[in-house]
Amino acid sequence: MSFTHRLAAIGYLLVDSRFLLLKRTQPPKIWMPPGGRMNPDENPNVGVLREVREETGIEARLIAPVEIWHGDINGETVVSIDYLLTATNTRVVLSDEHSAFCWSSLDDIRAGKPDLGGTGVSFRLEHFERAMTVFHNLDRSGG
Repeated sequence: MSFTHRLAAIGYLLVDSRFLLLKRTQPPKIWMPPGGRMNPDENPNVGVLREVREETGIEARLIAPVEIWHGDINGETVVSIDYLLTATNTRVVLSDEHSAFCWSSLDDIRAGKPDLGGTGVSFRLEHFERAMTVFHNLDRSGG
């Protein structure tokens, strides 16, 4: 059986109006939300929580999907489901996949803290703004 793409899931972990970002140890060495590729036959709703737990030690809770995107990452076609997550615990225990972490507000990200980079696989301010919009829309609707 051949596959057309890999499935990934990213978690915009939002606690007290700040997003968790991780600095990758392997190329591309970018700051990004926790997440990664799903295991074969893994439900992405479960997989994103697994990825967050493995990469940060945090038990997260899924709030809502933010976006689905399709693109090329290092020569591999990937479809990613990006989620808004929250957690009560903010104590991060990094896996060896990451060298640093930070909690950043939208204002921090706008100010370049951290510098998201400018590669084709870098996350951008508008990704975090979209996640915050989903949060505010849910908050207003009582979701």
